[in-house]
Order: sequence, then structure tokens, then C-alpha cells
Amino acid sequence: MIFSIAALLILVLIFTGVAVPLAFLGGSFFVAYMGLGSTGTFATNSFYILNSISMLAIPLFVVGGSLIERSGIANVLIRVADKMLRNVKGGLTATIPVVSCFFGALCGSALATANTLSTAMVPELEKKGYNKAYLAALIAASSPFGFMIPPNVNAIIFASVSSASVGALFMATIVPGIIWAGLYLVINRMIYKHYYNPEQPELEAESPAADSPHSAVPVTEVQKTGKFWLELIVAGLMPVIVLGGIYGGVFTATEAGAITCLYGAVMGVVVYKRLSLKQLVGVFTKGVKDVSALVIMFPMTLIFSRLMTLNHIPELVAEVMLGITNNRIGLILLIDILLFLIGFFLDGNVIILTLVPLLTPIASACGIDTIQLAVIVFVSIGIGSITPPMATCLMACSRVCDVPIHKLIKPIMPFLLFGALPILLLVSFVPQISTWLPSLFYSF
Repeated sequence: MIFSIAALLILVLIFTGVAVPLAFLGGSFFVAYMGLGSTGTFATNSFYILNSISMLAIPLFVVGGSLIERSGIANVLIRVADKMLRNVKGGLTATIPVVSCFFGALCGSALATANTLSTAMVPELEKKGYNKAYLAALIAASSPFGFMIPPNVNAIIFASVSSASVGALFMATIVPGIIWAGLYLVINRMIYKHYYNPEQPELEAESPAADSPHSAVPVTEVQKTGKFWLELIVAGLMPVIVLGGIYGGVFTATEAGAITCLYGAVMGVVVYKRLSLKQLVGVFTKGVKDVSALVIMFPMTLIFSRLMTLNHIPELVAEVMLGITNNRIGLILLIDILLFLIGFFLDGNVIILTLVPLLTPIASACGIDTIQLAVIVFVSIGIGSITPPMATCLMACSRVCDVPIHKLIKPIMPFLLFGALPILLLVSFVPQISTWLPSLFYSF
């Protein structure tokens, strides 16, 4: 009862504009005041969390993602995708899911993917006759690939509150992410004509990046000099080095984050020449600001999670849900519905930090291991990022593209109903989709 009141208090505080960390701190103080916890938990838990070397990977990947976002890699990926898909029907819009996958693998952030691709792709594709609202909606729908294609920060956060390996979590999202992108390509192929100006069909074969102001080198010149392929190889090496190093045991996830920062800085300053030393300092400054919010949020949310664990709330929630149904399919659907609804209102990081301890015993009762649960959570977070009212990625695309958010609802619905939701059901009921690849390298 007390924790129910505390949870309600947290939600009320969040909806009234109180910062999420302060809302969770208020809920934690209420629980402690009611005699279900000690204020000593606050200090010890906070110190333990912030003193962990594994937690250092999060700010490093955040800063590394910011560097890669500003480095100019997105334009290289756009040209690559265009070359691959220029003969595909609806090829120009088909580049969006493909580029989102590649860019997500580099920056590990859905929001960065949404912002960067909206800036780099929408103006040029709109000139080719494509509806701007459709482009913004497709980019928003594809931005969760930043959660799915490794390396991703969410996997590191999940590992911090579970026993799962970061490397296994990275591998678990690859196959679902590729299937998800494939579904989007099929959906786009079926509906893009409704958002394309038929008076300009001949422009569909042109490159969206050929005359783009964002492009450092014209496509024709790149093809002649070979610089394009050099840039592509340089861009593609980063995920190979990071993931290969982790899986090969060369370095840890934290060290991989440091390498990501170094790689992004070198590419932005030396290779692509899109960042000056002054701008580099600005990127690091912005990264520190972004990380500071996470540093504050982590202890506050995990204190509440710790208090729930000490008072056996996860076991109680499991008993309640098992009392509703002991059918495996029914329990899995309850987990999916809970995550889907919570994603409307809470940020992905908060969901991982607070709900994973609650869902773990329920998942175990359903025969869902930690790796599969993580993928279910990641997909749910991705759906939450494109479904109002939270909809961080949808709002980002709306803002950058200057399209009212209500105009994005209709074009994004096919991708949500026939792409995102089927993927959630697929990873929920077909565990091999998530576990097959990591099982080749890890035992769990």
C-alpha cells in the first residue's frame, strides 16, 4: 500500500513538472518516513552506484555519440545507402531505415539519430517531391534503431541493474533490429507513393546527397577520387573495433566507450574536418551537461528501486500478476502491456532502472531469461519514444522538421501497427530471435 502511494506520488510530481530525479527522491523519502527504509540507504546506494567503474561507460558512450553525431558521418552513410538502394522502388525513402541502423550503430542514441537524420535528409528529400510530414514520421519511427543496433547505452544501464553481460546484451539486439528495419522497408515500399509528388517521378533516381549543403564532397567527385570509399571504411571501422574488442576480450565496455570518444574526435577533426578544436570543446561541454542529468537521475531512481527490493515488492508484484493468470502467454502479454503503457509517460532510462527489478521474477516465472527480457524492454522503450505523450523522438523530428506533431500521427501509424508492435510480440514469444546470436559466444 505504501509503495502504491509512493508510486502515485512520483507520477503526480512528474506530471506537475518536477524533475524526474527529484520526484523519485520524494517518493523514496516518503517510503523511508513511513518506516520501510533507512535514510542510510540513500547515501550508501548513491556512493555504490557512482563509484562503479562500469558506470563510467555510460558518460563515455554519451560523449562519443555526440562526437560522432557532429563528425559528418551521417552524410557518408546517406550516400552509401543511396548507392545501395537507388534502383529500389521508393529507394530514396528506403534509405532512412538503412541509415538509421548504421548511424545507430555509431552513436548508440535514438534521439541523436532522430535529430541528425532530420537535419541531413529531410530538406533534400523534400526537394525531390516527398511529403515532409511523411519523412519526419519515417525518421522518428526508425530512430529506435539507435536503441537496438549496438553499441547502445541502454544495454549498459540494463547490465548495471541485472546480472547480464554487456556484450551479450549488445549481440541480443542485432537480429531483432535488422528484422525491424526490414519490416519498415516493406511498409515504406507499400505506402510511400501516397506521400510522393507524381509530378516529379524522374527525380527519384537522383541522389539525395549529391547537391546537399551538408555533403562535404559531391558524389560524382567522390566516385572519381575514391575519397568516398575511404570515408566509408573509416566510418565503418568504429563499430567493428568497439564490438570486436569487447567480444574478443581485448577491452571492457568502459574502455570501448573511451575508444568511441577518441575515434569520434579524430574523425570529426582530422578525417571529415567538420569539427574545429573549439567546436570539439563545445561537444565535450554539451556531453558533460547530458551526462550530469544521468548522474543525478541514476542514484535517485535506484534508491527507490533498492527500497522496493529490500521490502520484497518485486516478489509481491509477481504474486499479484500470477494471481491474475498463471498462463505463460497471458503473463508475457501482461508484461508487454505494462511496458507499452509505461512507455507513454516515462523515459527509457527510468523504465530500466525502476521496472527491471520488478519484472525479473515475473519473467523468470514465464521462462524468460534476462537477455530476452532486456530485448523486450528495449523494443518497448523504442515504441515509447514514438508514441505520445512522451514520444521524445517524435517530438524531436517534429521540432527539427517544423511539422506539427499531430500531422505525424497518420503517417507513423502503419510503421507502429505493422512494424513496431509485431516486433514486440516476436521478441516476446520467440526467444531465439534474441538469444541465438549471444548464445554462440556466451553461456546464460
